[in-house]
Amino acid sequence: MRRFIVSLLGKAIGQLVILTLVLPSITLALYKRADAQVAVLPLWAVTEFKNLKSPGTGFGKTASTAVSSELGKIGTMDVIPDESLKRSAENLGISMPPDGVINLMRLGQEVKASTIISGEIVNYQVRAVGGGKQASVALRVVVYDVASSLPVNGAAQQGVSTVRAGSVSDETLIDDAIAQAASEAIRSIHSRALPFGTILNTQANKALVNKGARAGFQPGQDVVIIRGSDQVATGHVSDVEPDSSYVVSTQLIKGIQPGDKVRVIFKIPELVLEPNGTTRTVLPKNRSFPSGLVSVLLVVGLIAALVGGGNGGSQDTVTDVTAQATISPTNGPAVLIGWSPNGFAGGNSQRAAWQIFRSDQVVPPISPVGVQGGLYNDWTDTETPRPASSISYAYFNGTIGGQVCNYASPTDTTNSAIIPGITAGTPYSYQVQEVYELLSIDLPGGGVSSSTGTGTGTTGTGTGTTGTGTGTTGTGTGTTGTGTGTTGTGTGTTGTGTGTTGTGTGTGNTVCYFLSTLVSSTGYATPLNLPTLVAPTNKSTLSGTTATNFTLNSVQVNSPISVQYVLEFSTTPNFAKGTYVQAASFISNAGGVVGPTTGINPSTFFPNATANTTIYWRYGARNAYDIPGPAPDHFTHERYVFSNYWTFTFTGSPPPPPKGTKSGVHTAHKVSG
Repeated sequence: MRRFIVSLLGKAIGQLVILTLVLPSITLALYKRADAQVAVLPLWAVTEFKNLKSPGTGFGKTASTAVSSELGKIGTMDVIPDESLKRSAENLGISMPPDGVINLMRLGQEVKASTIISGEIVNYQVRAVGGGKQASVALRVVVYDVASSLPVNGAAQQGVSTVRAGSVSDETLIDDAIAQAASEAIRSIHSRALPFGTILNTQANKALVNKGARAGFQPGQDVVIIRGSDQVATGHVSDVEPDSSYVVSTQLIKGIQPGDKVRVIFKIPELVLEPNGTTRTVLPKNRSFPSGLVSVLLVVGLIAALVGGGNGGSQDTVTDVTAQATISPTNGPAVLIGWSPNGFAGGNSQRAAWQIFRSDQVVPPISPVGVQGGLYNDWTDTETPRPASSISYAYFNGTIGGQVCNYASPTDTTNSAIIPGITAGTPYSYQVQEVYELLSIDLPGGGVSSSTGTGTGTTGTGTGTTGTGTGTTGTGTGTTGTGTGTTGTGTGTTGTGTGTTGTGTGTGNTVCYFLSTLVSSTGYATPLNLPTLVAPTNKSTLSGTTATNFTLNSVQVNSPISVQYVLEFSTTPNFAKGTYVQAASFISNAGGVVGPTTGINPSTFFPNATANTTIYWRYGARNAYDIPGPAPDHFTHERYVFSNYWTFTFTGSPPPPPKGTKSGVHTAHKVSG
């Protein structure tokens, strides 16, 4: 045996036995390691984006696919396949893209995602560039934490496609621009995202976290604190050390304990669509991040306090309602209505929509002239008529406040009215009203409905079968015996009965809709036609010594209004600050061609201009009684509806400026307003 063990064959068999004994342990260790690697990757979901410019097109799906693709390249999360997300949405009865944060969170919980992304295509356009064409897209991406329902990260990004030949379809160019915007947005989001911290210890309203400056934690950052799939608190970072920091709680829901996870919240830029069709990025102001649950409780408490007692009034949820005349690039004269939600408006998850009413509409019940999504703070009214049935939530004549879930749908599909557009030259005021949503389970009393279910039992009837028969006569030989059997007859008893009527009160965890009170704009807004210039003609040549009548067509239409006009000269086509002057200002209610009562010598304002110097000029107009006035000009911030500019040049050097006048651009007396 000893010889066999030291032989080559014996050594081989011995090694094989050892490997056989050790292999199960190695396999188990590798399995556990692989299983752990899969488990630590968080699940993310990306829903179809909303297309605010042209709903119903496929660009929203293109955006979500592009974002999912970019997330997959990072490798630090598992992205739920689109088909799985779509099936879950169908099972829940949620349309894509999801409507409202509540539905978005329901979908995220259904697929067990820790994070869900939604977004919007705010605008896109295709323009001619250098012999070809190019598309640009304004894309907003929002990252939500599913446990808290809070937006925790995001980006607002402009994407531009490559310049392609004119034969390439617009759809191809827009898809390219969406892919570029998605790539930049995810890069921005990922560059700011910080690792989750873990609570190590707690004291009073503070908790020690195992992440500090080296991980990117900074004093003042807002955080949400999570335990499993539940939010337990919100707070902010303080006392930052290289590898640790403290979190000071601002709102406690379940209390903080060691092992809870800390997620940093970042501000999410917004894309604002300008009246000229362009977009600009705006970083929101600092604000606290109350939990979704606390927001609901605050709203419920408010309703109970103000309405539950009987005939009390309801709380306004919106402030600073303004109406400002403007010009829509595609629809002409328009009015921009803006507002600011106040502390009673609840969180974004409760704001279903805003209804906008106009002063020329009759007393309710009517349709609002427009409805805007709950996450927006402005809406534009135009001259275009529209059917009420085409407006979502039109007209939702629900309860102002309340504690009972009487309205599980905010849409009135029976209204067939045509909503007229605005008329240029007519002053309007507006009112804004919030439509907010709450889960019935969060209402006082659990959201009991006022409707009663009834039913009537079925009456049972029937007739018994009549039995008949004849006996058999018996005969025989011998003693003669005869007889007749007795005939048997009978009738069954008829059965009758009435079912018991069932009554009961229905309950359920449904989405309920309520209204805030109407809040009026601070003043009137008068939409105006774009002022058109008359004289001098465009590209004229003017003497440096002769006064000229600068005129335009009146913006008066039907009802006379007091129009304030302003004439401006500039050395730049955008009338940038420091390059323009107000040469004249006057008020007129006349029609036809209007202008200052005396001629204007533009060389007075440009004493150092030489021959062939190009000067740009334009007129602005506004109703003198509008408050606050038209939307501010992008460069000058003046509240006028401005014409397109025309130009003129000087024939020669103007005369020297009057004695005591400084050379350069003069600033005429600016009329306030």
